[in-house]
Amino acid sequence: MGVGAALKGLDMIINGECLNVFCATRPPGHHAGRDLHPMKAVSNGFCILNSVACAALYATAPIADGGLGLSRVCVIDIDVHHGNGTQDILCSTYDPRFLYVSMHAGGPDFNGLDIEDDELEHVELHLGGDEQKGIFPGRCGDVSPHKGVLNIPLGGRVTSHALGTALVTKVTPAVDAFSPEVIIISAGFDAHKNDPLNMGGLTAEDFGTLTEVICKLAYKCCSGRVLSVMEGGYGVPCCRPQKFGDQRKDETTTAPDSTAAINDSNTTKQPQQISELQCLDLGSDIPPTMMDLISSYALARRLNKCHEEGFVHCVKEHVSALARCNIVKR
Repeated sequence: MGVGAALKGLDMIINGECLNVFCATRPPGHHAGRDLHPMKAVSNGFCILNSVACAALYATAPIADGGLGLSRVCVIDIDVHHGNGTQDILCSTYDPRFLYVSMHAGGPDFNGLDIEDDELEHVELHLGGDEQKGIFPGRCGDVSPHKGVLNIPLGGRVTSHALGTALVTKVTPAVDAFSPEVIIISAGFDAHKNDPLNMGGLTAEDFGTLTEVICKLAYKCCSGRVLSVMEGGYGVPCCRPQKFGDQRKDETTTAPDSTAAINDSNTTKQPQQISELQCLDLGSDIPPTMMDLISSYALARRLNKCHEEGFVHCVKEHVSALARCNIVKR
């Protein structure tokens, strides 16, 4: 259904129903390649099918074969991770139909693990050129293998300044020169400052600004046509302070009848307030060989920040920016 939504969105854009479309679909897809573990990645990063790559292939397939018959498609990946699957499918070798642009956390001297606020021991960040180390999915986003790929690693943490500089000095000239007929955004929001991955410093407003910049770029080269497909972003406010104490039955106490408590507010005492954070129990499914360096306490602290601003706010700013740039043709 996620792939179908992306194809339907392209149909709507190319048929002139709207200038842009946002596909609010999960799971993400940009780590899914031709095979499992594309470009030597250690896993597929939650991705099963690559909706963005499928949409790009559909857009450039001949009309006689059921495609849209476009000549050039640009994919701009704003997820905090490099989209190794998308690069693997569209640009494993140079293909003049595609330009893949990725701005992501990474570089040869970073592994992306920021544990400063987790009160853990120091971890060495300099990892050299080991392909199996570094920010997921590995070292594949550190270089651009040919002119159909523009990888821009932005260091251990993506900042608005670094992102803006990359847009002005590298992305805009490359997209202008390529002159695509449609731009597809791999819209990941995990570079947000409160995302539990802790690899970005962007605000929700920054994502809105970034979206407007891409839309304005699209107006210059492809009449404003933009398809956006959701990728990463994990700052969901699912870790909430409990307002009242636990009223469940146990061996020593009996919970008051809820109806009586509501109807007789004069005689029912307010349960004692508690401040502990309730964190989701993930069970024991983590393989014994996998080390989890983030304690449940640290994870709870990170997730609690998302009540102030998180994933939902980022999506709202992104969609609002698309809506401002979406003019229906009549």
